[in-house]
Parts: sequence; C-alpha cells; structure tokens
Amino acid sequence: MLGNITRRQGRWKESRAYTDQALALNPQDRLLRDGAARIREATRDFPAALRSYDEALSIWPDEPALVDGKAQVYQALGELDQADALLEKLRPTAKNPTGLDTICYQATLRRRFGGAISLLQTCLDQASSWPSMDRAGYRQQLGDLQRLSGNLAAANLNYSRVRDELEQGLKEQPANADGILSELAYAYAGLGDLQHALTFADRAISLTPASKDAVEGSLLEETRARIAARFGRSDLAIPILEHLLKTSYYGYPPLTPALLRLDPDFDPLRGDPRFQKLASSAPKEAK
Repeated sequence: MLGNITRRQGRWKESRAYTDQALALNPQDRLLRDGAARIREATRDFPAALRSYDEALSIWPDEPALVDGKAQVYQALGELDQADALLEKLRPTAKNPTGLDTICYQATLRRRFGGAISLLQTCLDQASSWPSMDRAGYRQQLGDLQRLSGNLAAANLNYSRVRDELEQGLKEQPANADGILSELAYAYAGLGDLQHALTFADRAISLTPASKDAVEGSLLEETRARIAARFGRSDLAIPILEHLLKTSYYGYPPLTPALLRLDPDFDPLRGDPRFQKLASSAPKEAK
C-alpha cells in the first residue's frame, strides 16, 4: 500500500523501494512481481523491467499477464520482432481479454490491421458481460484500427456509438468522469471534431491533474498530446511530448522516442524538426 500511495504522489523511487521490500517478503506473489516490473517500465528503466519479467516468467512461464507486460516493454523499445514472438503465445477471448490491447497496439505499430480488427470484433461480439466502459474502450480501439486501415465508414459508426454510450455514462457514473471524458475526447477526435476533443481532454486533466495523481494525470496529458498530434497541432502536442518523455507514468507502455517513430498518431508531426529531435533521441530513465 505504501508503494501504491507514493506512486500516485509521484514519489517513484520510494514506490519502487516499497514494492521491492514487499516482494522480498513474499517472492511468490505474482501480482507483486508484475508490479515490480511495471514500475521499472513506468520509469523507463527498461533493462530492469525485462529482468523483472524474466524472473517472474521463470516461476510462471505461461502467465498471460506477464507475457503481455514483457511484450509492452519491447514495444516501448521499438523491438517489434521480440514483441511479436511473445504475443504469438497469447490467445485473448471475451472471457479472458488479457493481451488484447497489446496485440491491437502491435498491429497499429506494424500498420497491419486486418487480423487485429477481426480479433477485436469477435471479442466484442461475445462481450455482453463486459462492463460498459470496457466495451466502449475496445470499440474505440476498433474504430481506430478501422480508421487507420481506411474503412472510415465503419470507424465513424463505432466512434458515434462510443460517443453516445459515454455521454450517457458521464451522467450515470460521475465518479469515473475523468476516464470517461478522456475516452470521449478520443471519440470526438475520431469523428474529426478537434474542438470537442480538446475540450473533453482538458476537462479530464482538470479533474485529475498529474499534481494530484501522478499515475492517471500523466496518462490524461498523453491523451491531449495524441489528439493534438492527429490534427497536426505541433504547437500543442510537442511541449506535452517533451514533458512526458521525461516523466514517469503508466502508459502501457509510456511514450518513448521509438513509439514516436512508429505510432501513426504522430505521422502529422514528422515534418517538424522539433518532433524529429524528440523521436531520434535515446530513451532515458525518467524521474
């Protein structure tokens, strides 16, 4: 619990130390081992994150959450072949979707969308028991894949459905407003409405700023940066990207220069020398 609290306060070194102390007391706790690896990923100590995952996988070699987490580290490093080898071991379903997000993000980074679209659609068709926010998040992801593949009509149908569901959810779940607002921002961005997208992103950040919650706040800032980047607004996106590359946070994975180079969200910025400098830099352990 001390590790969890200090992490949200942005005291990452203390959080890592507490997590490691807890793990030393209970080395057979799989969740603690996963947490120890993820805090190293969040602070961009990627070699240590890989070592942590390898130690955990030596105990639980087929645990999907560990395989998934290690694949995310390789994505952050831009080592997509290594991520592919791990993701081939995962078989996400509607009953156990572990790895589904990472497989879809891998398809995005590879720009090979067909298989991920089919997998995601199958899971959504069978996901009547999923919480509404989970369904909306995965449907949003499906819309993104369809948009990137060129099927704008299907993408817009999904974005519109997500928008309507989330606007209703905003009324029914005020305690989850920051997450709902962030997803709404993405839905409006998908529909081409930059003004509404930024408005919702800013509302989410105002509810949960990084100064209040270092875990969620920085992820909300990434939402704003990605949306601005999609519309070519380098004036808005680049200052946030500069900050996030030096910031510890859980991005699953957090942004890195390699992801800036590979992720289609940032294609509209590629002609900007400031972005080129960020994308060509070496990953550094964050504070």
